[in-house]
Amino acid sequence: MAEFLNSSHCELVFLSLLLESLTAMVAGLRSNDPALSLEATTQFRKLLSIERNPPIEEVIQSRVVPRFAEFLSRDDYPQLQFEAAWALTNIVSGTSDNNQIFIRLLTSPSDDVREQAVWALGNVAGDSPKCRDLVLSYGALIPLLA
Repeated sequence: MAEFLNSSHCELVFLSLLLESLTAMVAGLRSNDPALSLEATTQFRKLLSIERNPPIEEVIQSRVVPRFAEFLSRDDYPQLQFEAAWALTNIVSGTSDNNQIFIRLLTSPSDDVREQAVWALGNVAGDSPKCRDLVLSYGALIPLLA
């Protein structure tokens, strides 16, 4: 019983710290300062990349996904595009949402952004034959072969 209480207590402490961190990260993400936006996006990407139980739902509920999607259009800032694409890769893995933006990124001038787009689409397509067919129906194969 004591082990259960310690485990629950640790989870509560972790969630509390996560919520505090999320608030600061969201503020940085919404900043007009590109350096702060990049730093916050990188922090989100790292948070979403943890192996065990990444807080995907908490990140979605913090309403930052549209901001990541905005960053995907920043052709002038490929490092920000890359971090946003990686964060979204972790969020959309196993779903078919936002596939078209990743298909557009397959033609990015940045090698890193193109690679991350391939990872995102591969994660979605690998979920099931239906998801694979959906990714292909959006025209993902043509930029891959170019």
